[in-house]
Amino acid sequence: MTTSIKKSKILVCVLNMGLGHASRCLPVIQDLKRIGTYLTIASSGRSLIFLKQEIEQADFLELPDYELSYSNKGVSILGLIRQVPVLLKKIQTEHQIVGQFVASHSINLVISDHRYGCYAEGIPSLFITHQLRFIAPKFLRGFEFIGAAFNRHYHKKYNTVIIPDLLIQDRGVLSGRLSKINGEMKYFFCGPLSSISRSDTPEKEIDLLVSISGPEPQRSVFEEIIREQIQEIEGERVVLLGKPERSEKEHLGGNLTIIPHASRSVLAELFNKSKLIVTRSGYSTVMELAETGKKALFVPTPGQTEQLYLAERFKKNGWFYSVEQDELDLKRDIRIAMDKFSGFPREFSTHNSVVKIRELLQSSLTRAMGDKKIDY
Repeated sequence: MTTSIKKSKILVCVLNMGLGHASRCLPVIQDLKRIGTYLTIASSGRSLIFLKQEIEQADFLELPDYELSYSNKGVSILGLIRQVPVLLKKIQTEHQIVGQFVASHSINLVISDHRYGCYAEGIPSLFITHQLRFIAPKFLRGFEFIGAAFNRHYHKKYNTVIIPDLLIQDRGVLSGRLSKINGEMKYFFCGPLSSISRSDTPEKEIDLLVSISGPEPQRSVFEEIIREQIQEIEGERVVLLGKPERSEKEHLGGNLTIIPHASRSVLAELFNKSKLIVTRSGYSTVMELAETGKKALFVPTPGQTEQLYLAERFKKNGWFYSVEQDELDLKRDIRIAMDKFSGFPREFSTHNSVVKIRELLQSSLTRAMGDKKIDY
């Protein structure tokens, strides 16, 4: 029996929470398609719509959405805790769906991007996350071990935990304390994963690019603030709404274009042509900035402690300026972000990360099937 990854059937399961998980999986999925792997992609909601738009000639499977809800005031830790029983049921359901699909379609390997129940007994199952621990508000910092224990419980069900970052000492270069490791698990730091890459452009044609993303209702709250303030900004401006279910553009006066959704190729072009990007401090966006070397102004999602932590960390390091959503003043904050912050001080390569993951998948298949033949 051959263990060639080219001839394997792989199921890739992606969390639907914004488009970040889907976008960071995209280079891995594209690489597997390029070498001829038989792929099935499983997700839900906007992430599933996005993946269907980006990936041709693949099979798709719809999984139940986690359906975590957020208030207009932002993310509430206590509110999320109340939703844990429902979340556990969703995890159990998706595990049953995946198990049945693996058995009926002879799947050889499962990759799960932060979907806790997407593993299968008897075949290699790998989990992608940058978040080994959940960052708690300062007044609850002593209880962070609970979230870390929750993660470890599910991570142990997987053969390997893939962290899209580079390891320095006991944590990731970009993710910091989010990816602080312990000695109990097998962690694999592959390097950042970005669905867009750096390219040279003859001149920067866009003065400001605003990328609006994340879960509702805060995505829409952010959009409303941007629509009001961007009218006062001069120059060429583009706003991305993060709505792959829509297609119509808005061409407004004064060189302002509002796009509901951009393909990865269009997004890469917009990133590379932009002098500054206003965006959430979600980790997938962080990796895109690391790949393209662009400057940014971060507006973290209110109450989302991971984004708040990353924004504060980058600001302290002098890399990116950040401001809370209800204090955003585009005219003022753009100037500070451009003049006083450097962006990431080094270059990163998604290509190298993808090669490492491909080699990991091949070795996982070889170990599982007992055949030492490696055929890339």
